[in-house]
Amino acid sequence: MQHPSAQVARRTWFLAVGAPLGHLMAALAAPALGRTLVVQRDAPAAVTEGLVLSGLDAVFLRPTVDPEHGVAHVVRAVDLAQMLAAHDQVAAVHVVSPSRCGAVADIPALAETAHSAGVPLMVDETWREPLCGVHPDLPPGALAQGADLIVAGHAPLGEDASGPVLLRLGHGPQAERLESSVDKAFDFVRSMAGSGDPERVRTVLPPPRDRVQAAIASAERIRYAIRGQGRFALVGEGFGRFPEIAAADPLRIAVDTGVGGICAYDARNRLADGHRIRVEAVTGSVIVASVAAGSVSCTERFIDAVHALPSPRPAAHAALQVSPPMPGPSQLTVREAYFAKSRTVTAAEAVGRLSASAVTACPPGVPIVLPGEVITAQTVAFLALVVASPSGRVLGAAAADATMLRVVAE
Repeated sequence: MQHPSAQVARRTWFLAVGAPLGHLMAALAAPALGRTLVVQRDAPAAVTEGLVLSGLDAVFLRPTVDPEHGVAHVVRAVDLAQMLAAHDQVAAVHVVSPSRCGAVADIPALAETAHSAGVPLMVDETWREPLCGVHPDLPPGALAQGADLIVAGHAPLGEDASGPVLLRLGHGPQAERLESSVDKAFDFVRSMAGSGDPERVRTVLPPPRDRVQAAIASAERIRYAIRGQGRFALVGEGFGRFPEIAAADPLRIAVDTGVGGICAYDARNRLADGHRIRVEAVTGSVIVASVAAGSVSCTERFIDAVHALPSPRPAAHAALQVSPPMPGPSQLTVREAYFAKSRTVTAAEAVGRLSASAVTACPPGVPIVLPGEVITAQTVAFLALVVASPSGRVLGAAAADATMLRVVAE
């Protein structure tokens, strides 16, 4: 379903199914513009699924990683420029901003870099309030800063259901190039998208400014309480060490629970089961709460619940102080690797082979190897290091302890 946007969007598609559909549509729209999609390495899995369906080549940009808290932030414009200079026939650039921890990328610099190369900039904004930029204390939305296509949505503090999800198109010449392709992609997935209804369409209009102001004040009260208690660390207070972070989303609160002696996964489960408060566990040591306009009533309950978290092993859950290794070269497209015959081998046997799946290490919550990439000895060693960490997890390996990996059969 399409409807006019109340802000700077040229057009807006209301997606009843959720953010993955928006990312899928973006990936399906890109092949009309070129052969290769430049993708932030920790982009949502739906982008990778879109690469499988579209058959596009892809090159992956690594976000900066905060070694202190073990989380990924945003990509740098200088890295994007180097990537674009090294590849021909780029269809589009796909980045994430804000990050799950609320770090906002330098969208004007990324947009200028992409547009100078003649390609559109797509931005995943699902980690922030939809129709953002409606309040002077919120960072401007990506569309207002030069992005050509965004996927927007949110997950309010204390609620189990995600809010509305939107696919929004900007006004520039690169956005115009995308429009007909997005229409065709929407037609392709129309049966999954749903038609929406007037009541839900009204929910995507910007919330009143006083409600946004109240939510910002509520988030600041939570930070003040956590800071004052001194047990946990606020990840956002270290953003100043990363020049590529242009701003912080005040409605996202990233808390390092590991320094306070409790694993983030345990903290998340206790908050959900004991207090009906929904937070994300970004890694084994960091949880993130998102405060949406209208969820102010949860503030004191959240503060009390966080302060009541137990400390079973005070020193056991500190973030892994290691940066991930450089990935091996890519020799197959994601689609080719996905549909190729594969086999499961030991991690030692996998060295030098092509991965048949995406394997993500937490921390830092970034895929260490993607389908079609060469598995290196450094990759295997890093996965073992993460598994050995008390709060480390590896996702996508053939065994939970990363001793078995799935590779493309020779």
